[in-house]
Amino acid sequence: MYTKIVVTLGPSTDRLPDLSPLLEIADGVRINMSHATEQELRARLRAVRAFEERTGKPIAVIADLRGPSVRTGLMQPLRINAGDKVLFKLAERGDGGFIPIPRREFFETVEKGDEVLMLDGKLVLKVVEVSGQSAAAIAASSGEVASNKAVVIKGKDFDIPLPVEEDLIALKTLSKYGEDVDYVALSLVKNGEGVSLMRKTVAEHGLTSDVMVKVETKGAVDRIDEILEIADYIVVARGDLALHYGLEHIPKVQRALVEKALARGKPVAVATQLLDSMQANPTPTRAEVNDVYNAASLGVDSLWLTNETASGNYPVEAAAWLRRIIALVDVQPPQRPSPANARDRFAAAVADMAGDLGAEIAVYSMTGTLAKRIAKFRPPVRIYAGVRERPIARRLALIWGIEPLLIPAHSYEEGLEKLMSRFPDRMLVATYGLKGGVHTIKIHIRE
Repeated sequence: MYTKIVVTLGPSTDRLPDLSPLLEIADGVRINMSHATEQELRARLRAVRAFEERTGKPIAVIADLRGPSVRTGLMQPLRINAGDKVLFKLAERGDGGFIPIPRREFFETVEKGDEVLMLDGKLVLKVVEVSGQSAAAIAASSGEVASNKAVVIKGKDFDIPLPVEEDLIALKTLSKYGEDVDYVALSLVKNGEGVSLMRKTVAEHGLTSDVMVKVETKGAVDRIDEILEIADYIVVARGDLALHYGLEHIPKVQRALVEKALARGKPVAVATQLLDSMQANPTPTRAEVNDVYNAASLGVDSLWLTNETASGNYPVEAAAWLRRIIALVDVQPPQRPSPANARDRFAAAVADMAGDLGAEIAVYSMTGTLAKRIAKFRPPVRIYAGVRERPIARRLALIWGIEPLLIPAHSYEEGLEKLMSRFPDRMLVATYGLKGGVHTIKIHIRE
């Protein structure tokens, strides 16, 4: 398979007697720091790393930060029916008669006539009155609101300064487990300046993780070029994007973002509601299967399951179905980056040579850079990437087409020989990380 699978860990996976069946399918796991306690974080990390140690399979861990979101405060679940009048108040905690919103920025942004969206857009409330620290709305649909639920004003961004306190707390916690965190995902960052600030903040907490940027707002879409310049990886977060654009626009927005990322040679993921019906059912719908197939056909690096595995009734089945669909995909990436320099041209030449010969690629890379360079040109063959450090193998686990292998070696030449010896019967185009001077490409032709 070329496209990788990310599963979200949560209450449903915590109840599994053994995570192994899920991790055998997944290439990476996501931990949502908006909900995970430190105890849950620690237990999930231990389970993932124990599996990795036992099987030798690198698993990437993504810590997903909350970001400058607006969420409900502490409250008892409140059932809202279409036609009900609902009151929002500036408060940390509710008494059952209103929805508490602990962020002042919500009331500074909301206006009469706005649509407030909750529960991934299933609950729509039309604002009819705004007064200082409160707002009244009429429900256009029904749903049950509880604590810590996201609140969005359709088409608007909140002007909340970065970094937010919740992310600083999460980063302080993550710093205790730094070697086990491979990616930090930034939420609701709207521009390159915000990405740079958060990257600096992540580093200040002693984390060497790569930085993912979840594209979730219209502002981020409008500034995608500057975000791609700084981010290590972008994620098309369709659930939140739909709250700003409307469902009918999401396929076009998704394709445009994927094409821009591929044209820049940056890894890209698609997330949210891939197999949403599998929260309650053991099989997906035909429409979901088609959606996943089409997303993978674009050549995305990874697809993310969120609620399907975190809180659904069939987490392992959902991951298994995602794998079944991806395995049948005929990849036809719409974009291929133009080589920016000699190193890019070398990587593109390796990709083209392997494709022309019908050979697989073996690359030994100390940092993983050459393997990623080759992958961004989307060769139609598998890339075996030998590395000597586990954190590098984990990060490569989420890059399109790469199978990372941990191979200790003192030199590139030694590492490449060890890597090639793993596949004595394969036709290979083999090379190692660029280091200057005379460089070697080996072609192993199967008799």
